[in-house]
Formats: sequence, C-alpha cells, structure tokens
Amino acid sequence: MLKLRVTWPNAGHALLPESGADVRLEAGGAPLPLASTSAGVREFDIPDGTARVVLKATFTVSFGAVGGAGPMSHPVLQVEQPYDVVAGGTMLEAASIPAYVKSHPLVDTKVMANVHGAALAQIRTEFVNITPFWMAYADFASEYVADHQPGDPELVALGYTGGKPLIWFATVPAACAAPPAPGVGCLVFFRPTSYDYTRVDEAHHSMFGLNRYLLKPVDDLFADVWRLDRFRPDPAADNNPFVHLRAGFEDALSRSQKAVIILHPWPSGSDFGAATGASLPALASGALRLLWAEQRLARSRGAIHLGRLGVAGYSAGGLAMWAALASNRQRVSEVYAFDARGTPANAPAAIQWFNARSDTVLRMTGGYQLAANDGIRISIEKLAGGPVPRVTATPPDRRAYEAGSNPLWDHVISAYPQLRERADCWHQFAVFGGYVAMPGPFALTFLQQFLQDSPF
Repeated sequence: MLKLRVTWPNAGHALLPESGADVRLEAGGAPLPLASTSAGVREFDIPDGTARVVLKATFTVSFGAVGGAGPMSHPVLQVEQPYDVVAGGTMLEAASIPAYVKSHPLVDTKVMANVHGAALAQIRTEFVNITPFWMAYADFASEYVADHQPGDPELVALGYTGGKPLIWFATVPAACAAPPAPGVGCLVFFRPTSYDYTRVDEAHHSMFGLNRYLLKPVDDLFADVWRLDRFRPDPAADNNPFVHLRAGFEDALSRSQKAVIILHPWPSGSDFGAATGASLPALASGALRLLWAEQRLARSRGAIHLGRLGVAGYSAGGLAMWAALASNRQRVSEVYAFDARGTPANAPAAIQWFNARSDTVLRMTGGYQLAANDGIRISIEKLAGGPVPRVTATPPDRRAYEAGSNPLWDHVISAYPQLRERADCWHQFAVFGGYVAMPGPFALTFLQQFLQDSPF
C-alpha cells in the first residue's frame, strides 16, 4: 500500500495553530482516512488500485477581539496539489497545475528515504497571508484604503512563521502579473525605528508609518498632516513644520513599469531580525513563492525565481540596510541609500562591494549624508578613471538646495522659505523628493528614477 506523509515547518506557531490545520487527501472526491497524526504531520494510506489523489490543505487563524475589531477567523494559506499514482501503484507523481505550469509552488514532494512505497510532501508555510488581520488591527488602515488608487500596486501583509520580523509587507505592481523574465526582482526597504510589537493580534501603531512611504502625496497645503507634499505647521506639535511628507513609493514603482516586488520587513522597535542576515535571499524567495502561489504575480507562468536583489534604507533604516548588505555581498546587486545612517562607517565596504562586480548599482540621496555619499562616488570614479553611471550621489552638495536649483524642493518649502537651510528638512526631501522636476503628485522621485535606470 502506498503511503503519503505531509509535513509543514513551524507547526504550532500562532499563525499555524494545529486547530486550524485542515490537511486532507482525497481520492475520487472523497477524503481518505488518516493513518496517523501529530503536530505538523499527517500520514495517509492510499488504497491499492487508486489512480489519482489530491492533497488539499487550508490553514486558518482565529483571533479574539483586538481593540475595536471583533473576533476574526481567516484562512492564511491554502494549497491543492493533485498526484498521479504511477509505477504500478508504488509511486506518486505531482501533476502539473496550469496556473503554475508545474506543480504547486508551496508543495515540495519527494520519495521518502529508506521507506518503500512512501512519498513525503512538505507544504511551505514559512510565509502566510495576514492581510485581513492587519487591515483590521492597524491604525490608519482606513487612510490607506481611502487614498490607494485603482491601478496602484497591490499591498499584501505577510506573516513570517520562522522568527522575526513577524510581519512583512509586499508591494506588487501590475508589471509583475507577466514579468519579462523568470527571475523576478526584489527590493527590500528598511525603514527607521518603529513601535514595539510581539503579535499579529494586537493593535498596531500605526499604519501611517507605512502609508507615509507607500502612498502618493496630496498637492494641497491644507490636507491632513502626513498626506502632504510640502511642509506646513503641525497643530499637534506647536506649529512645528517638520512633518513626514509622503514618499509615493507605490506610484514610483508603477510608473517605472518595472516588474519588481518591494518588500518591507516590519521591525519591532529597531529589531529587523533575520531580514538583515544571510537568510535574506531565502526569505525574499519565500515571499515571492507565496505571492506566486496566490497568483498575485506571474499568472499562468512557471519557473519563477528570485532575480536581482536590492536593499534600500532611509535614515536610521540605513543601519539595517548596511548590515543586510554585509551579510549578502555576493547576492545583493543594488543599494539605494536614502540619506542612510551608517554611510560614513560603511563607505569602505560599500566601495569594495561595488567594485567587486560589474553588475552592481549604488544610488545615494543626501541631507545629512551629502559629504559621505559624494565621497563614495568620488572614490569609485577615481579608481575607474572617470564617471561611472552605475553610482550616483544626488544631490551632490548643499548647493542643490539653493533657490532655483530644484523647483520640487522650492515647492516643498514654499510656505516656509526659512526652512531652506534646515538639514532635517533636507533629510525629508531625500526620501520624499526627486530630481530637478516640476512639483506636484506626479513629480519624478528619486525612487522612480533609480528603478527606471536599473537593470531590474
């Protein structure tokens, strides 16, 4: 009698409770009885004469009331994989699924070692989809829903069951529906310090820290604070004009027309966990695999894998970005340093990484880091004997913030011209702003230009 053992990693995690694991094997539309069960394991006996079986698994998470959200229950991962019984009833062969032009991306099947007539199917549960929970528990989620425009990239909240950070976000543009190559690019963005959290089922404070990077600004001086494209007084901060301007990452990614996923590991405080370590490429691959399995990218296309990998960081997020680069020098091909902390200390390593390969791209913006950024560029070009288009430091120096140099910067401070020499405002512009461009919500941002010029 043929046997199938089904396993999945990180069983018993809060996002993979045993009570929510519905794993069954069907033959002829009817479930086969379980031969044995334990945490993260289900075993089935396949009767002789069976021609085809179908593995079906649904992992559901149920949480009680959180803040103003009532009890919720949602499936976070679902798979279905058919098998043909071959070799005279002694082996299982995973059938191709049209949506993937291969077997299911989240099911790895192989012959069990040292066990005759037995197969092992491992369901890849490292990442699960927690979007409904996030949108219910996060402050300012309604702002995202209101300001996210039809046709903008899709936002997917991912739960990582293997450690920290527990929550990741994926920004998936329309271009990823039919990527031009099997290798799908991924840019991992490290934000500055966030709030502390330990669970998915808690009030998350807050989504404005995500909206600030993803959403497009509103060209209105009297718009709500945090939605702006220029400085204005914050009534909650004694007329302090230093507010977080929206950076428009979604819009930049969409208009670049690049088939690139932006991943946002969501730190607890400043702890990015495994996102800064050597496992980052595997984690990015796992996130892509889940998105592919859900047909959010590469629809009806097989052989998808992680292509070019980039890391980006803004402000204190630069510390995590440089750490991620140090852990993955051979795999990271692009670095976008948005006025990133740690640049002076990491300049020698950045130069060495850049010069070690011919496919590397280094883009830097500056407010506080103007001198450090341009020092890196000069060092690289001095060794090369001339300009190297793959490295840029923009703006090159403080003169770029003078009146008339960039109409977009002039627009940002139009209501408060006394802010022109404020380095903290330059720091904001480094992630919000862009090249010499006319102002408005469709300004050419740094991120859009970096992506357009990229081999991604």
